[in-house]
Amino acid sequence: MNSELEKFEKIKASGDLPSPRGVALTIMRLTSRDDVGFIDIERAIKSDPAFVGRLLKTANIAARERGRPVVSVPDAIKVLGITVVRNLALGFSLVSGYRVGACPNFDYGAFWSRAIVTALAMQAILRQTRQASPDEAFCCGLLADIGRLAFATVHATEYSRLLESLDLPPTAGDDAERMILAREAERFALNHDELTVAMLADWGFPQTLIEPIRFRHRPESASFAADSRSEHLLAALRLADGIAGLCLAAPSDRAPAMARLTGRSIALRIDLDMLEGIVDAIVRDWHDWAPMLSLDSPPVLPSFGAMLAEKDVVSAPPAAEASATQAPLRVLVAAADATLRASLERLLIESGEQVFVVGDGEAALERALDVQPQVLIADWQLPVIDGLRLTRILRNTRLGRGMYVLIVTAPVEEERFVEVFDAGADDYLVHPINERAFLARLRAGARVVGLHEEVRRDHEELQHFAAELAVSNRRLHEASVTDALTGFHNRRYAMERLESDWAASTRSARPLSCMMIDLDDFKGINDRFGHAIGDKALVAIAGVLRNALRSNDTICRVGGDEFLVISPDSDATAIAACARRLMVAVAALKIDSGRGIVPCSVSIGVATRGETMSDTAALVKAADDDMYRAKPGGRRPANLPYA
Repeated sequence: MNSELEKFEKIKASGDLPSPRGVALTIMRLTSRDDVGFIDIERAIKSDPAFVGRLLKTANIAARERGRPVVSVPDAIKVLGITVVRNLALGFSLVSGYRVGACPNFDYGAFWSRAIVTALAMQAILRQTRQASPDEAFCCGLLADIGRLAFATVHATEYSRLLESLDLPPTAGDDAERMILAREAERFALNHDELTVAMLADWGFPQTLIEPIRFRHRPESASFAADSRSEHLLAALRLADGIAGLCLAAPSDRAPAMARLTGRSIALRIDLDMLEGIVDAIVRDWHDWAPMLSLDSPPVLPSFGAMLAEKDVVSAPPAAEASATQAPLRVLVAAADATLRASLERLLIESGEQVFVVGDGEAALERALDVQPQVLIADWQLPVIDGLRLTRILRNTRLGRGMYVLIVTAPVEEERFVEVFDAGADDYLVHPINERAFLARLRAGARVVGLHEEVRRDHEELQHFAAELAVSNRRLHEASVTDALTGFHNRRYAMERLESDWAASTRSARPLSCMMIDLDDFKGINDRFGHAIGDKALVAIAGVLRNALRSNDTICRVGGDEFLVISPDSDATAIAACARRLMVAVAALKIDSGRGIVPCSVSIGVATRGETMSDTAALVKAADDDMYRAKPGGRRPANLPYA
């Protein structure tokens, strides 16, 4: 790690790394001071009208469940918290300042489009899974690839050559990424994932939020504890990558992108119905965000359901009702010599196979991604990309691993055939072609393809069972931590979440508060009006809480008529003001029992984490004690003024 830091410092010393400007730089400097206040940050934000618009947009997405819009900068800061505002300023500053650059083979527009989709995806995923702050996740997704931009900025010419030399298809997934990472490490001593982690750490992002980026393309190397926050963030980041890849893929490339996406959602226990809602919402938000950031207009995409159906049609093997050995093979022939192409095409058509023919290696790579052949017959001496290099590239992709590859070559010394097999080919043919030998090799290839098809079907069946099991487990987990009447989480979840927010408060030195809320005379309501009306009163109060609190507040039902609210980034003044609003809102409820209006009021106890509190139990006890002190004192928290 120290070695990595030293390498980063050398790159940083160049002075050309992407860096915050304008209002972002001002906000970052302000938040690094201990004496900074909301008014100072508000004043800095208002100096940049463009950032104000983006900030309000983010805050309204975060506060969507509140039922009322965020229309002022102070409200936006309260909804998001200073840390998120700081990180958003940083991200949007980089989008504005580095929309173009000097690296010819680096697509700046596609880079930022992918960044905003990844950010929206991270936010949507974490809002669904509730394992981290969705707004922090947005910032993490927006800057998760900033190391690429850094290389394109600091080493524009060399990085352009590196990208050109790799010549990899954009939909090759982790395999292509690993090749890029390896080449970057060879050339620059760091790869772009490592550089991203170093840059975000240098800008003050918490380590637990950014460390998963290091392993996003090689998750097998991560050693995060099972079910830990880091493991969850890694899975969320990989799913967000998959969603961004799908949104930016050409129609012909959606099938492999969809396959990666549906596989990664299983790790987060997200079923296809949930995934459909997430992806469709992201596409809608993308259309709102792109013009605001002056990015290219998003493509018109079909719904997720339509893309899923499209994927199922594209990926279905031909003649699915027949066995793998009876179905015609999809064969791609790549040869520069017209006579050789015609000869192979004739033999394959006579054998009843489905044939696709191209004349150079680059065209073969594009055609392979389009038709997904089961057999590739490639001339060693192909122009642009020769047969051996084409084989190596394809073998490093998920598509190419199961492909049967035959290399056609002129008679050469026996030792040279070792190169054919080292490149990943399964067999070779000597030109001119012996028809009987060719057909024998084709039958051998068909047997291998048949075995691959059987393995694929078995794997899909296991995936299906695994997905069903994951969905069942998720439903069981949700049932175990959810109160059926109000839809809020229960005491078990509350204690787990409070521990998580306590740890975050410890790391960031930000305030943490909570409220204990008790429905007054609940037993009297049940006795007088019946339990059905008592339940109706609880549901109505739950609605008040849901509408009145921030999106990052956690509301749990911890007893028959008791609720616990966990409120990160709220100090004693803010939590007290919130308690007053809640009491007024509950008192205004008009619940008709059929025999008159049910009187509703609540007693609320509030507590803010203090230096003398050793753990979460002390915080909850302080709020609980405050609530009971409030009971005989006019239904008000004992530490609230009566005015």
